[in-house]
Amino acid sequence: MQIMKIKSMYLMVLTLVTLAFVGCSKDDDPKPVNFKDHDITATITVSKEFKKAENDKFDVSISGMKTNSVFVDWNVNGVKVTDDIINLGADDFNGGKTVIFKSLEKFQVGDLTMSGIKFGATPFTVTWKIEDNGKVVEEGSKVIVKGADPNFLKVFRFSEVE
Repeated sequence: MQIMKIKSMYLMVLTLVTLAFVGCSKDDDPKPVNFKDHDITATITVSKEFKKAENDKFDVSISGMKTNSVFVDWNVNGVKVTDDIINLGADDFNGGKTVIFKSLEKFQVGDLTMSGIKFGATPFTVTWKIEDNGKVVEEGSKVIVKGADPNFLKVFRFSEVE
């Protein structure tokens, strides 16, 4: 009986030591993820042919978040805007306007989405320039025409891992 208790105790100690070594392996530790910092300036222009009265649609949304889950503020045409996601629509672009979005802090994860539909007869043009950390990421232009299939949709994601 005594020998059985000693064997059981040794088996328990051996099991605990084995678990301690296996559980503490450095190979299993997750590696930290480092996201690239983004400092975005987006300039979006819609031509004067854009008419809310003709039911034309154009929407822009932009957001940026730090790794600590705090959303950043934006400067929109010189005005500080504090919101999780900044949304602009037909009222903001009616008759043709340029909107400049500038992040007020560096962030690690975010996106910019533009979409448009033309219902009136005269096409309108969307022009954009996206800069990240002072470098142009993309410049482009698209003519939006009535009945286009698919409708205009442009998405930029900011979430690169270093």
